[in-house]
Amino acid sequence: MRSMLVLSVATVLLAGQGAAGAQTSPQADPGPFDVPRGDGAPVVTDGTFSPGEWDDARRVDVNDELSLHVKEHRGVVFVGVRGRSGIGPSELSLAVPDGPIRKLHVSYALYEVELPPAGPEPRPRMGLTSGWYANEIRRDEDALPRLREEGKPPWAADYPSDGLEFAIRRSKLPGPVWRVRLSASGLFGGKPGMVVHPPAAAERNTARWLELRLN
Repeated sequence: MRSMLVLSVATVLLAGQGAAGAQTSPQADPGPFDVPRGDGAPVVTDGTFSPGEWDDARRVDVNDELSLHVKEHRGVVFVGVRGRSGIGPSELSLAVPDGPIRKLHVSYALYEVELPPAGPEPRPRMGLTSGWYANEIRRDEDALPRLREEGKPPWAADYPSDGLEFAIRRSKLPGPVWRVRLSASGLFGGKPGMVVHPPAAAERNTARWLELRLN
């Protein structure tokens, strides 16, 4: 199962790197902003952006086909990543100023790693999350052999979704300021691609990451 997971993730990510020029136009970085306190509308982390779930959130348009949604309610920070054609394997990185970077990975399994300032990334423990959850990408394993015979890519068997929905405990990171970097794969402009937001955000330097101010 893990080999299938790694192969599937690698296929999508490599396709995204090869199609980087096909991405839609990135939007301007909105700069630091206050995260609104939600009005109590529940978020079910199933990847379906149901009516009313995110109406009370701050929306950041990443590009023409991808948007980021953020709100806080009762000690939980909710982050939604919505794609017009869904979202593939992706990572949401979090840090406080001068603090360690935690990378939250979502694909056909979840995992979390703390990135060192330099050197190789630690080996992940699949399925391990601490103080957060998100919807995994789910696959119809029964349909996979038929779709493969039809010459379709592995992700053709994935159940449809609107994107990713994260629920992160406020206590996971200390302090009122969080910095966030999104790396999302998906279909952009009809082609596989990878989007980083903010566009100039380096993986291990938070200076140009999106800044969230929590009340």
